[in-house]
Amino acid sequence: MQKEKMLRELYRWNLTPAEKSVVPGSEFQKQQQRLVELEKEIEAMLSEQEKGRFHACLTVQNSLQYTSSEERFIDGFRMGAKFTLEIFEKDDEQLKPITG
Repeated sequence: MQKEKMLRELYRWNLTPAEKSVVPGSEFQKQQQRLVELEKEIEAMLSEQEKGRFHACLTVQNSLQYTSSEERFIDGFRMGAKFTLEIFEKDDEQLKPITG
């Protein structure tokens, strides 16, 4: 994407990496399905009160995962921006550039 298009897409909320869909048949989808199956197996063994605690635990775990993913995304974006800025720095060069 060109710079202008990326900015326009960002402004229009069309860039949403968190909403990336899962590729059917991928290893990720298989693991996701396995998790759903295990959750159902565990729920079948629990009383109603225990199910409530289990769901509360899953909710907190999902919240932590979301926060962690968000923080890692921001850190990665910042690191990429720092790399880009460093390209334009010339204060540590010891040899003359080949061109301009």
